[in-house]
Amino acid sequence: MNPQVDKSVITTTVTLVAALVLLAAVLFMAASLISVVDNVAPDDGSRKQSAVLERIKPIARVSFEQPKPVVAVQLSAKQIYDKVCAACHATGTLGAPRVGDKAQWEPRFAQGLDTLVTHATNGIRAMPAKGGDPSLTEANLKDAIVYMLGETGIKAEATPAAEAATPAAEAAAPAAEATAPAAEATAPAAEAAPAEAPSTGPASASTKTGPAPEAK
Repeated sequence: MNPQVDKSVITTTVTLVAALVLLAAVLFMAASLISVVDNVAPDDGSRKQSAVLERIKPIARVSFEQPKPVVAVQLSAKQIYDKVCAACHATGTLGAPRVGDKAQWEPRFAQGLDTLVTHATNGIRAMPAKGGDPSLTEANLKDAIVYMLGETGIKAEATPAAEAATPAAEAAAPAAEATAPAAEATAPAAEAAPAEAPSTGPASASTKTGPAPEAK
């Protein structure tokens, strides 16, 4: 076989294969481009308008909607203690009076229950205000304090000062009521008294002696 013929056949074959590969690549790229163009929706300006509106929209808006009422969850004294107070008062952490230790609670209770509630509401020393739970009310805190005092063996329905003041106020009320009729009774007596005292002129005139007789 002629070497020149063999070389020509090989060259033709390689050229044909390369052309087929190039054609396949071109067809693949054309098909991909057509698919992308079909998937892209025509831009009617809406996206540009949306971008403009997004850039110029106000930072804040005024809302006239009424806030939804907050439904208060009723918690028992023990639930409040377990939720907020036990973290410190169960073990005496950060100097908190430990539940069950009368020696720690009695000096504090001597200040009055209202004082303890004020300390719990506003915070004192290492204790944060309301034990760190701002949702608690003063009534919740008072219930929790009474519960802890009760668990310690201290009766705390009311402060000692309030218990002493209540009988005094009750005793003062009847006394004030009794003085009112007495004041009303003295008013007619004062009206019946004569306005002027009787004159002593006639009596002094009757006792007056006549002129002494002249001596002869």
